[in-house]
Amino acid sequence: MWSPPRSPVAGPSHQNSPTYTTTSPASSDGHCASIDNEVNTSTDVPDDPFVLKRMPSRRRSLSNLSPFTTKSQSMLRAKMKWNLPRIQSNLSRALLFSKQRAQAKEQGPTVDLIDPVVSLFDPSVLQYPNDALQKAHLDGLPGKSSDQLLVRTKARSKSLPQPLSALDYVPTSSLDIYEPIPLIIKNYFDDELPKELRLRIFKSLIDLHESDFQRLVASGKWTMAKASSSKGQWVGRERGMRELFKLSRVSKSWQRLVFDGQLWTSLDLQAFPALSESALLHLSESGCSFVRSLDLAGHVQLRSNVLMNITHHLCISSQIMTRTQLTSINLQGCSSLTTRSLHHLLVLSESLQTLNVKGLNAVTNVTCDILSAHCPLVTNLNMSRCPNMDAEGIQCLASAALLQGSHLKLKTLRVSGLKNISDGMMAVLGKATPFLEVLDLSYARQLHNSAIEAFVSCEPGEKIEDLGTRVISITAREAGRETGNRDRYIRRVTRLRHINLSYCILLTDMACSNLAYCVPRLEFFEMAGIGADLKDDGLIRLFRTTPYMRRIDLEDASDITDGVIGAITPAALTHPSRDPKANPQTGHALECLVISHANHVTEDALTTLIQNCPRLTCLEGDNSRMNASVLREFVQLSRERNLSNAKIVAVDCRDISDSLIKELSNSIRPRMGWRSYAARKLAYLDARDDHVEELKVGQDECDEKRVVVKSFYTWQIVDSVRTAREKRRRSTKRVNSDGSDCEDSSWRTRWWSPSGRRLPNSGRDTPQSPSDSNDGCQVM
Repeated sequence: MWSPPRSPVAGPSHQNSPTYTTTSPASSDGHCASIDNEVNTSTDVPDDPFVLKRMPSRRRSLSNLSPFTTKSQSMLRAKMKWNLPRIQSNLSRALLFSKQRAQAKEQGPTVDLIDPVVSLFDPSVLQYPNDALQKAHLDGLPGKSSDQLLVRTKARSKSLPQPLSALDYVPTSSLDIYEPIPLIIKNYFDDELPKELRLRIFKSLIDLHESDFQRLVASGKWTMAKASSSKGQWVGRERGMRELFKLSRVSKSWQRLVFDGQLWTSLDLQAFPALSESALLHLSESGCSFVRSLDLAGHVQLRSNVLMNITHHLCISSQIMTRTQLTSINLQGCSSLTTRSLHHLLVLSESLQTLNVKGLNAVTNVTCDILSAHCPLVTNLNMSRCPNMDAEGIQCLASAALLQGSHLKLKTLRVSGLKNISDGMMAVLGKATPFLEVLDLSYARQLHNSAIEAFVSCEPGEKIEDLGTRVISITAREAGRETGNRDRYIRRVTRLRHINLSYCILLTDMACSNLAYCVPRLEFFEMAGIGADLKDDGLIRLFRTTPYMRRIDLEDASDITDGVIGAITPAALTHPSRDPKANPQTGHALECLVISHANHVTEDALTTLIQNCPRLTCLEGDNSRMNASVLREFVQLSRERNLSNAKIVAVDCRDISDSLIKELSNSIRPRMGWRSYAARKLAYLDARDDHVEELKVGQDECDEKRVVVKSFYTWQIVDSVRTAREKRRRSTKRVNSDGSDCEDSSWRTRWWSPSGRRLPNSGRDTPQSPSDSNDGCQVM
């Protein structure tokens, strides 16, 4: 009996693992039939006797048993058949095997018996069904044929302990395994958030910068050194706007968001006077009809054609007319504008409420006519220092409203430096402005006392209901007339809170008498620069009827006496629990008093005023009779009342000495400093900067709780601080420098000294030392 053909690949233990096989005597089927049935026939042993034969030629290991189907083996054998060369040995072997297969078919199946030492559950001898293997392969690899799959599986080594491997089910790929996997990051901001939320986030950027700056100031970490640096130039809202501009460079989508009109309802560009014309046009075009406020103060180079283009961009078109939505316009300092461009903007701004054109040559009397015709809602108007406009324009503005049977809605009117003021103009203005609260007529050289009387008086046949305010009747004595006159005077009770009549040189205290009983809500009264014509009588008559006075400016009123000071000094409270607002007295709310050059006011009157006015924070009495006791009392009470930014001016007061300033040095400061980039050239001394040497000779000028004392000796303190600062700078430069101009011969001389570029005793070819690297030009 000959043995079946050997396996093409022997197992790893074929030398020491004896294997036995049993075949029938008439078996003629070769190795293929035995392998195909070795496991399937192990459970059902035929009745025919089997002969145990030892393999004489080669030992077979258990791992040499094939776990694969006969179909795959036959396909491999068929493939090898065509690849083998047709030599004599191969041909004879083929004929021999064909005879054996024929005999095996006649004698029956052959069963191989396995050594009982080996377990039947060993995965190396288990036989898997053909359909299970094919299904597993076909499910894992779609599109692959079963023949290709089985041929590939047969190519696995038979010596593996497991019949299957996970790699058999991994599909092949044509991609490069070294190619990086693309990382896709989803843009949730642009793709997921709605536009309203994105705009809100961008708008909150400005609000966050404002709140951060306020928090920094409140924490005490904001110093003068930080404010004076380049980083302190843009803080708060201005820095937020700059950061918003930078975000427009990120992408086009962000640029559209940054320049969305909903973010630019207020074009407040006062802090950016050097902004280019293209940027102005871009902002106005993007803001379009959303813009409600336009602030271009300080843009000196703003041309007329640019303003007209901005006006065109801010307009909205409708079926009726084209107009803007502006409610506030500030063009102060735009000196390059023309009258035509200004009027074009005003004509298209029907909703205008606030207008500031201070100091513009483009403003004329026609401008007032345009305001009366096209801007009926104006409540705040500043036309001060306009050289091409006079009182006729204001009179036309008021007369146009009266002709229409209405009143101007003005609450604030500032026309400082107005020329050609007459009684008729003031009378018309008083009738047309019943809601006026702030009136600035300073530097009106032609303003008379009679014009002030015309402003508050009423004509006999005039209807009270047409005035828009209540009226009162006063006697001649109350009006400051002769006591023998029995006539009564009808006056309008105005709503004025602030009136400025400073440097109206034709006025006297009679103007104050004309205002008595007509301004009961007056809080700010400025009448500086009048001189000796301002007497006590008119001032006392006015102050007795104005209990809410907060600021009084009587500079250069050299003839006033203690009577005026007594009129604004409230009586001492006998009951501290009593509310002063229940029965207000003049002076209970006084915060600032200016009586410079009032030589007739005594120190006792000033001391009583300081003691009885609990809110007094500013007292200016330079060139007066203020002495050391008044100054000491003001400083002491200001510290006790915990007042902020209290100030007293005692320049040219002879009784103020250097010893008094040194005595109060722990409670005073020479100047009222503030921490800002705009104040960098003033070089205020700040204790937060820890300049010890400077603090030894000066005081902290940024401490709000210290009282500001202005005198001759405090200015000397400022000079001493400046000298100490220059000394510190020179010492710092000396430390940072390399030494004197000519140093010791053991070291090199300075580069600007003769032969300074070479070391001592060095020849022509001696290379330069590293310290000579600053010679010549350097490219950084």
